[in-house]
Amino acid sequence: MPETLSLHSPGAELTDLIRRVSVARRVVVVTGAGISVNCGIPDFRSSTGLFQQIRAAHGDLVTSGRDLFDASVVFRSAETADVFYHWMTHLRRQCAGAQPGAVHRFIRQLADRGTLLRSYTQNIDGLERKAGLSVWDPYSAKGDAEHVPWQTAQSVPLHGTMEHLSCQLCSSSYHFSEQPNKSAIRAGDECPDCQTRSQVREACGRRSLATGKLRPTVVLYEEPHPHCEDIAKIISHDARALGTRRSKQPQDVVLVFGTTLKVPGCRQLVRKLATASPETTLTVFVNNEPVCGKSWDGIVDYQVIGNVEDWCARVERKWGVQTKITQWAKTRKSGAGVASASSSKAKPKAVVTEKENRPVAVAASNEASSNHLATKKRKSSNCSDSSTGVRGSEATVKRKRQRSSTPSTPPPVAEPLLPIRRSLRIATQQNHVYCHSPVSICL
Repeated sequence: MPETLSLHSPGAELTDLIRRVSVARRVVVVTGAGISVNCGIPDFRSSTGLFQQIRAAHGDLVTSGRDLFDASVVFRSAETADVFYHWMTHLRRQCAGAQPGAVHRFIRQLADRGTLLRSYTQNIDGLERKAGLSVWDPYSAKGDAEHVPWQTAQSVPLHGTMEHLSCQLCSSSYHFSEQPNKSAIRAGDECPDCQTRSQVREACGRRSLATGKLRPTVVLYEEPHPHCEDIAKIISHDARALGTRRSKQPQDVVLVFGTTLKVPGCRQLVRKLATASPETTLTVFVNNEPVCGKSWDGIVDYQVIGNVEDWCARVERKWGVQTKITQWAKTRKSGAGVASASSSKAKPKAVVTEKENRPVAVAASNEASSNHLATKKRKSSNCSDSSTGVRGSEATVKRKRQRSSTPSTPPPVAEPLLPIRRSLRIATQQNHVYCHSPVSICL
């Protein structure tokens, strides 16, 4: 018998189970009608469920509310079929006005975190699509905006949806409108395609054809599933994906929410997913009442008794703690990186200042050497003039007059004593500085 835990008496084992689910690598979710009760949609088997409501209203036609969802009973007479269409229209309006609940949002968070492998639902309300999940719908055409291939679909409705109506004769599908207007196509109406074909034949003088009625695209009891092969292919794909795991940490998880597991197809689904890789897959069943007995021993690992929404809230709180720790680690790591980068950038600033000062000193030494050379030339010219006597003195006076008559011009720049280079390489202890001054020397 699976180990049973209670959400009302938390302990170390329950805390560890929540931690293991929160760090799961891949998650498959199987849901039932219990997750939509808080959204305003009744379940089927509870004391206030849909079966009891139908029995109270139509006890003279059916002995149990389940009979109205049994294909062998519903279409036995026109009266029971009309009651079925009436309740389907009522349920369609309830589904159209409902909004996703906490469990639907939890599944959407799994998809956003990248850990949701698939969500299988027995519900026909279509709230998974409203929650933002991509839903596989075999009745949508490839060109439609709502068409999603099964390979990329996040949610698979096991029993169909209330989104479409299908003809029982020609299988043509139409959108199931919840609006009670005359132009809308409703459950129980005659198929427009069948009517068109019959009218064309009558116009040609031929006999008319039978016309089928439209029914919701949901699977009833005691009838074959029209898309069972496609669903079996999806389940086999996901079971293989779970079976390819070799590492036990972190585990893959199969979560079963809000179902009594009384439908044979759902039982087979849970068994196949749970036994695909028992060593690396953790199977957890969460429901208000205990369901799993000895027959589930070795298949379901834990049976948690409590509200499904409370369970999802605890896992979400665990995600929040893990996210805060991850953000703190990233912030600390980025802060250390910024500090090391700033310290490494502080040293080159001193070198730049030194680089900027060195060419100035070189230019000053060049100017001093040029002035020294000009002074030596003037002294040598004065010496030559004094050695020639009067002629030298007259020449000196003549030169002074010429200087006074001509405007003053700046003295010419003398050539440096050392060879002129176009680039100056100054070797320092740490690096080399290249100066591209027009007047520079090589040290």
